[in-house]
Amino acid sequence: MADVRILVIEHEKGTGPERFGQWLEEAGAEVVVVRPYLGEAIPAPGDYAALLVLGGAAGPLEDTANPWFPQVRELLQRSAGGEFPSFNVCLGGELLAAATDARISRRERPQIGIYDLRTTSAGESDPVFAALAGRTLPSVLFHQEEMSLPEGAELLVTGSDAPVQGFRVGEFAWGTQFHPETDAVQIARWLSSDSVPLPEGKTAESIVEEVRAADAELIAWGRELAQRFVEYLRRREGRNGAGADDVNLTTS
Repeated sequence: MADVRILVIEHEKGTGPERFGQWLEEAGAEVVVVRPYLGEAIPAPGDYAALLVLGGAAGPLEDTANPWFPQVRELLQRSAGGEFPSFNVCLGGELLAAATDARISRRERPQIGIYDLRTTSAGESDPVFAALAGRTLPSVLFHQEEMSLPEGAELLVTGSDAPVQGFRVGEFAWGTQFHPETDAVQIARWLSSDSVPLPEGKTAESIVEEVRAADAELIAWGRELAQRFVEYLRRREGRNGAGADDVNLTTS
């Protein structure tokens, strides 16, 4: 049985943990996915080491269509406050930013496809993102909402004209704008179903091809990131001792 259990919140069909979840499992984690859009309640057991919040087409404040969003933001506020670790991807990162009072704005045109990112000096000393230090990171972006850096947060990954690409609030609440889980097949599905304008000079076909061309690098650093996150959680669980710091994911 895995010694690290991660609760994953999936917001809509087609936006699951994909290969990032597989890499977490390769590193020794148990990945448990909950789908509130299907009416599944976000569980409240006390034996999860961390929360992983995934992406989706909605904005982070679109609560009417996504009535579980306030609960997720509360959980992420608690994570930022030091109750339990979380890793939050794209919409998940935006929910973390919104939960910590950062400004969310809408870009005139989205960022979709491969963009070169890099770690900052803070990222190079971060317990998770240090795994990516010293290299260019071709990364998948697929977003139209853009977040500012929450007050007091550390900027860990930057690049492009949306500079907040990876950050940490508090000790262990991480957020990304980029998608470490995504590949060309998933991007093709999103492009066929999402009615979003494309970046200037790109077509759906060119976007899929650039993601496909970068796949080997995406796999290499995405797997490292997943492994480092599980290693961090394992060290933290060991430091706390079995059962000494159980995470209760209920809302108050």
